[in-house]
Amino acid sequence: MSTLWTPSGEHEVPRDDPSAAAAASSDPPEADDGGLEVDPETGIPIDPRTGEPFDPGELAEMEAQLREAQEQLTSVPAAEIVQNHMMGLFELAALHLRREPPDLAEARLPIDALGLLVENLADQLPAGETLMGALQQIRVAYVEIHKRQAEA
Repeated sequence: MSTLWTPSGEHEVPRDDPSAAAAASSDPPEADDGGLEVDPETGIPIDPRTGEPFDPGELAEMEAQLREAQEQLTSVPAAEIVQNHMMGLFELAALHLRREPPDLAEARLPIDALGLLVENLADQLPAGETLMGALQQIRVAYVEIHKRQAEA
């Protein structure tokens, strides 16, 4: 039995004989933790888009795509991925600050999250100094925009 990750959670996917997997279970099929129901006849998760069991070929393809994505993700150093997400927080804050009018309330959370990460992880990341500079830059921009809005 393998698993398939979906936005609603991870789901067990039978490999060879789906009916054998369903027959092996003495419990009636129910929605799993991810919310997908299982077809009682085949033991295959039901596609919420169609109400029908997933096509076994489609499940196999999704499983292969998941394995490929996992391989790609694990081939990159964790520090690079963390740095990328941190810059994503910077960009999210900048987007809210560039709106017309700037949305300070929405910019505050990604700035604070970036601050927590930079202040606690910068010394462990190759781009730590760059991230500290980015944090300072976005904080200054926030303060300047806040002052302009207060004066208006």
